[in-house]
Amino acid sequence: MKRILLMSAMFLFSAGAFAQGRQENFNLLLKDDWQMQSVVTAPAAATEISKENFNTQGWYKVSVPSTILAGLLANQVYNFDPFMGKNLEKLADPKLDKPWWFRREFNLPAAENGKNVILRLHGINYKANVWFNGVKIADSTKVKGPYRIIDLDLTKNINYTGTNTLAIEVLRPFTPNKRDGDLAIDYADWIPYPQDYNGGIINNVEVKTYNKVGVKFPLVTTDFDLPSLAVAHLTVDAQVTNYTNKAQDAVIKGKINQNISFEKKVHLLPNESKNINFSPLEFKQLNVKDPSVWWPWQYGKPNLNRIEVAAVVDKKLSNSVSENFGIREFTSKIIDDNQSREFIINGKPIMLRGAAWSPDIFQRRSAERQEQEIRLVRDMNMNIVRSEGKMEDDNFYDLCDKYGLMVMNGWMCCGTWQHPEKWDAAERKVAMASDSSVMYWLRNKASLFVWLNGSDMPPTDTSVERDYLEIEKQLKWPNPLLATANESKSKVSGYSGVKMAGPYEWVPPIYWETDATKKFGGTYSFATEISPGPSIPPYESLIKFIPKDSLNVTSADWNYHCGTGSFGTTKVFTKALYGRYGETSSIKNYVAKAQAQNYEAHRAMMEAYGLNKYQTATGVVQWMLSNPWPGLIWHTYDYYLYPAGTYFGMKKAMEPLHVLYSYKTNEVAVINSYLKTFSGLKVKADVYNLDGSSKFSKTVTADIGADASKRLFALPAITGLSDTYLLRLELSDKSGETKSINWYWLSKKGDELNWKKSNWFTTPQSAYADYSALQSLPKTKLTVSQSNKVGSDSTSYAVTIKNTGSAVAFFVHLRALKGQGGDDILPVIFSDNYISLAPGESRIIKCTYSNKNADGAAPYLLTSAWNLDIAGSSGEGGFEDGVPKE
Repeated sequence: MKRILLMSAMFLFSAGAFAQGRQENFNLLLKDDWQMQSVVTAPAAATEISKENFNTQGWYKVSVPSTILAGLLANQVYNFDPFMGKNLEKLADPKLDKPWWFRREFNLPAAENGKNVILRLHGINYKANVWFNGVKIADSTKVKGPYRIIDLDLTKNINYTGTNTLAIEVLRPFTPNKRDGDLAIDYADWIPYPQDYNGGIINNVEVKTYNKVGVKFPLVTTDFDLPSLAVAHLTVDAQVTNYTNKAQDAVIKGKINQNISFEKKVHLLPNESKNINFSPLEFKQLNVKDPSVWWPWQYGKPNLNRIEVAAVVDKKLSNSVSENFGIREFTSKIIDDNQSREFIINGKPIMLRGAAWSPDIFQRRSAERQEQEIRLVRDMNMNIVRSEGKMEDDNFYDLCDKYGLMVMNGWMCCGTWQHPEKWDAAERKVAMASDSSVMYWLRNKASLFVWLNGSDMPPTDTSVERDYLEIEKQLKWPNPLLATANESKSKVSGYSGVKMAGPYEWVPPIYWETDATKKFGGTYSFATEISPGPSIPPYESLIKFIPKDSLNVTSADWNYHCGTGSFGTTKVFTKALYGRYGETSSIKNYVAKAQAQNYEAHRAMMEAYGLNKYQTATGVVQWMLSNPWPGLIWHTYDYYLYPAGTYFGMKKAMEPLHVLYSYKTNEVAVINSYLKTFSGLKVKADVYNLDGSSKFSKTVTADIGADASKRLFALPAITGLSDTYLLRLELSDKSGETKSINWYWLSKKGDELNWKKSNWFTTPQSAYADYSALQSLPKTKLTVSQSNKVGSDSTSYAVTIKNTGSAVAFFVHLRALKGQGGDDILPVIFSDNYISLAPGESRIIKCTYSNKNADGAAPYLLTSAWNLDIAGSSGEGGFEDGVPKE
């Protein structure tokens, strides 16, 4: 019998090794089969609602996590699309200001009979009264704060052999965007607020069982003998809790990758919780030779290892937890006279380039969509995402671990979280409990590389930052900590070495290299949030959220889908577009030109930071990656996952081996993001007039060091140029393989900035470059051919596009449609897009998408260009005008 028990314990302990995500020997995730209703509609007593036989006819069926509005939308309560026009305002309802019930019944398996039963709440926004089997087990003074992990003991009230009823009365937050509001989810000036302010259950609800003692929150910390990675010195920590009112002895067992085992006895006082530690000094087996190291994806493989910890009481397994971790070591240092912070991974400095993540406006999460977006991030060659005060779920962080993306996280601006000097004792308690919860939760994630204790400024109450730091020290946060995302000097922890000095509004490409004052968004330091402003979605996306009769840049519906405050219009962007590309004759004409302006501006930002990496610049985060709802500003791809001008400008700029043009110095340069050197590179520059005639050509060979940038030569003064002209750059390796092709459209009349009138979000222009002649480029012909490979899950196309005319084919755009005249297949990965082709030039564009996203339709490839001779073009697929007049 003892042998059977031992074998059972070993099976439970080792089950799921190397599986995705966290696993436990018993964890009842209460996800589906919830019911939701307003207290206004269901005024019954809580004691009755939280009992088994309560009549819930008319309640809404929901899955958790869910906000109130997300639940109503899932039940199709509204007969309109809340994203169309200003329909969001129609969701206003006085009932949203009152509490809402979330109710769920469940049964425990017979094997859990007699154990201690714990309810874990991992995200209530904003506070709640919790009732269980007719008894209130916690009130809203205890269950308060969306980022807290709260354990509630159900043991006294559990029905081991029958149905249990959990009823959570949620009270939504009020004014989190104000100085004296609730410490809840805040969006600042990103979007209009949903009317429930995301009130609801926003993360998991779980039931766990323990045999007296439980173990949770494992942490594996790595120390290398840098620069060597030959041995990883691993330290293991975990939290151990006695769930009884009697002293208990337990054995805590650990295992790494099924081949490294260790254990230790622990004595716990009644209801005591404490940390247990396994050090490499005490346990020699934790000095791991030839470790499988986790790297960000561009530096190596994001290898994951597996940690398991278990509590054994009276020779019986109480519980076990296993999860992935990364053997890696993140550090940082201040350089450049306290202005720049350089981050270091496994002893190697890394240039951080990425964008800011935003969840759905109603906090709806989909594992499929999360993976789709992470793949888009990778496709753009980004290596980090920043999440400001918006905690995601475990799946999101697991994906970042898996795909080798680094995550920057921290507390929120700009409302209540930013003003601790206004907090009362209760709010301060919420903040500190939130900090503890997040540290426990995220500290073992391989992808988490930094935590920010403030956003737009250090905590205004220095004692708050000190308390944060004390918590983070006690809970052994293993990565760098910063007081703020901006350049302020904390009175507690000193310089941050990062900045957020703007811009957030349109600026031209020349901006990034000409901020000589080092006061704004120029290429120095680590810009934690920065952007050239609006990213106008394609027409095909616009008509999904702006009524056709409001499709103009001054309509109320248009402006409603901008940001708020200073960002409530696209006026600055539109003025620049008209000044640089000419007046527009239709919304389609406007949108087509906007893709070019989006492309050049975002490409220039990322190129400038890459060109100056480790000199004065150490990182840049585009504000933002995606929109919480369909929007016109601050995204790299739109809400519908359409990759347009901004996306491909970003992707081009962050190619791992990249050739570029400096708008400031007129130089051609190369950026290498690999951890290896290259010799014998060939770089060619060609300048074309708009009629397609060649005006200049030069080829040089060059070597470049690992993770470096190098300026090669300046373009000379060229006679006979048209007012607008085109520059083609090509980079090939010593074997002749093309690594980068990069086109620029340039003007003899340059953009000029009025630096004296700069403010926190933009620098106005005093003169505009002139690209209006691009509208009258000579027509040219294209031939298109394609081959495809259809798999069970996905389809890949190789599309060959050749320019058979005598003029440059400008801004050639390829789309994959669900049949001729159908919608775009989304999401889709193109190897490149919005390309240009010299006369006689041919390019192969690869296109990949999931078969299910084609909705069973035969794909139809549509090609456009600004100067396409549609009648003279030939080949497979279709052709259309790239800058339509109507």
